[in-house]
Amino acid sequence: MKSTVRRKKKQQRDLLSFWAVEGQPPPAKLARSEETVEEALDLSVNDRVEENESPEGTENETAEETEDDDVEEIEAPEDTEDETEEPAEETVEMRVETGKKQSAKSGAATYRCTFKREWTAEWPFITLGTTTSYYWCSICRHENSCAHQGKADVIRHIKSKGHRAKEQAIQSTTTIAPYYAPVSVGGMTAQDAKTRRAEVKVAVSMVEHNVPFAVADHFSPLLKECFKDSPTAQNYKCARTKTSCIINEAVAPHFRKELVMKMRTNPFTLITDGSNDTGREKMNPLTVWVYDSYSSKVVHRFLDMCPTSGPSCGTAEVIYQKMDEALQKNAIPWRNCVSLSVDNAPVNTGARNSIASRILKEHGSIYIHGCPCHIIHNTAKEAGLGFLEVCGFDPEDLTVDVGYWFKGSTNRKGYLTEFCELHGSEYLEILMHVSIRWLSLERCLTRILQQYEPLASYFKSSNEKQPRFRRLLEAFSNPMTEVYLLFYQATLPVFSTFNLLLQREKSSIFLLHDEIRSFIRNPQHRELHEILYKDPSNQLPGEKLVIGFTTRATLNRLLDAGDITPQQVQRFQQAAVAFLVRAVEYAMKKLPMREPLIKHAMFLDVQQRVECGVEDALYFVDRFPELLP
Repeated sequence: MKSTVRRKKKQQRDLLSFWAVEGQPPPAKLARSEETVEEALDLSVNDRVEENESPEGTENETAEETEDDDVEEIEAPEDTEDETEEPAEETVEMRVETGKKQSAKSGAATYRCTFKREWTAEWPFITLGTTTSYYWCSICRHENSCAHQGKADVIRHIKSKGHRAKEQAIQSTTTIAPYYAPVSVGGMTAQDAKTRRAEVKVAVSMVEHNVPFAVADHFSPLLKECFKDSPTAQNYKCARTKTSCIINEAVAPHFRKELVMKMRTNPFTLITDGSNDTGREKMNPLTVWVYDSYSSKVVHRFLDMCPTSGPSCGTAEVIYQKMDEALQKNAIPWRNCVSLSVDNAPVNTGARNSIASRILKEHGSIYIHGCPCHIIHNTAKEAGLGFLEVCGFDPEDLTVDVGYWFKGSTNRKGYLTEFCELHGSEYLEILMHVSIRWLSLERCLTRILQQYEPLASYFKSSNEKQPRFRRLLEAFSNPMTEVYLLFYQATLPVFSTFNLLLQREKSSIFLLHDEIRSFIRNPQHRELHEILYKDPSNQLPGEKLVIGFTTRATLNRLLDAGDITPQQVQRFQQAAVAFLVRAVEYAMKKLPMREPLIKHAMFLDVQQRVECGVEDALYFVDRFPELLP
C-alpha cells in the first residue's frame, strides 16, 4: 500500500495521519500537559516501527522528520505543559490493490469541536477564547484549545497539576475587598455612609441658619475632640471647601430638580425683588410659592438669582428676560403661574412698560399684586406727613434724635440713669428707629413714653450747644410733645396689627378682603367707600375724635392746668383729622379693595364658606381653566 502524506506545515504534523490505514488503530493520544515526556517518546517509537513498512524512498525522510518532532517534544519547557497544539488536518491518500484512490480523516481531525456556553455556567473561570475552538482559563490566565475532544479537553485541563496548583493558591489568598470596598450604600461602607450623612446634615444646617462657611474649618477637630468614641466623628472631614461643594454641587441641584418637577405640574406664584446697585451686577432673586405634596402645604423655595448687568440692568425688559430664561431653560410653562408678587415700584407694576405688563402678555390670567406690607407702611408715613403739615411735629425726627444722642455715650446714659432713679422709674435702653423698618416706630415711641419724665428732666437740666440737643430740648420743653406721642401710640397699632397679619407665613388671602375693609373703617369707625370723607360735614367734631383714652385724658389735664391753650388743642385736633384723612386717602388708592380675586377668595376659608356662593368657586374655574384636571 502506498500512502502519500500531505502536510500544511512541517512542524505541526499530526501523528494520527500515519495510522489512517484500514485495519490499523489510531494512537492512544498525543502528549498532553499532564503526560510525561516518556509517554510522548513511546508514541514516537511506535510511530517509527510502523513507518518501516513504508517505501524506501520515503523511509529516511520520515525518520528524520519524526526524530525532529521527538526532540522538540522532549525539550519542551515545563511552563508549557498545559498548552496543547491544535493538530493540523492531514489527508492520507491511499492506494489499494484495486488501484482506486481513497482519502481518510481520523477523530478530531475530521470534526473540530467548538466552545459551548454551558461550560461557563459549570465553570465560571472558563470563558470563550479568541475563536470558537479555544477557551480562556481565568485562573491560569491562558488560552487552550478545545477543538479535539471539546468538553473533555476542558476537564483534562482542570484536572491538570498546573491548574490545580494555581487554583489552590488563589483559594488560600485572603481577599482585600473588606479593607476598601464592602458595598452597602452607593458603593460606600456603612460607616462611610454615616459620616457622609453627618457632613451633609451639618452643611445644610449651616445654610439654614445663615452660618458662615468659615466656621466649618473648626468642626472637624472639634468633633474629633468631643466625641473620641464615635467612628463617625473621627472620620468627619468637612471644612469650608467641602461644605461649599456639598451645598453647590449636591444639595442645590437635588432640591432645584425637585422644585422644577413640582412647577411643571402644579400652580405656583413667582416672587422677585432687585438688590441695591452696589456692584457690577444687579441681583434679582426669583423665588416660588408652590404646593408640596410631601408636607401637604404651600412652601417657599428659591429658583434662580437672575443677575443682570450693564447700563440697562434695572429696566423691566432686561429683568423680565432673565425671569423668562429661568423658566424656559427648566421647561416650566407660564400657564402654571397664577400670581406675581413684586415691589410697588413702577418698573414692576406699571401699566405699560413694566414686568407686570410683559408677564400679562404671556398669560393674561396672572394676578399681579404689590407688597401690601409696604403699602401699609407708606400709609402710616403719608398720614404722618399730613399731621406734620398742620402741627409741625414729626415723630420720626424725634425718635432718631433721641436714639443717636445716647448711642455710644456711656456718660449720657449714666446721667439718664440718675434721673430715672430720681423719678422712681427703671432705666430702659433707648431704641434706634430705622425708617425702612415697618414696625420700629411704634416700639421706639413707646420706649420714649416709658421714660418721658426722666428724659424731659435730663434735657432741661443739661446745657449743650449741639443742634441735636437744642432740637431735643425744644421738643421736651413743649407740653404738647407728650400729647403727640400718646396720639401716635394709640393710632399706630392699627397699622402694625394689619402689617403683622400680612407677614404671616400661612396663606391669608381669604382674610384680605375683610381685613382691608376693617382697616379703612377703623380710623373713624365708618364705612367710607361711597361717602365724601374729605368733606368736613361728614367728619366728627374734634372733641369726639377717637384719639385714645390716655391721649384725651392728658390733653384735658394739660388744658385744665393751663399748660396749653385752646388754640393748641384745636390745632392738634385738626392735625389728627388730617392724619386720618390722609391715611384713608392713600390706603383706598393703593390697596386692592376692588380686586375680584380677593373678594371671591373668601370661600377658601372654612369659616366663611357658609356665607359664600357657588359663583365664588366658578370665578376661579373661569380664570384658571388650564389648572383643572
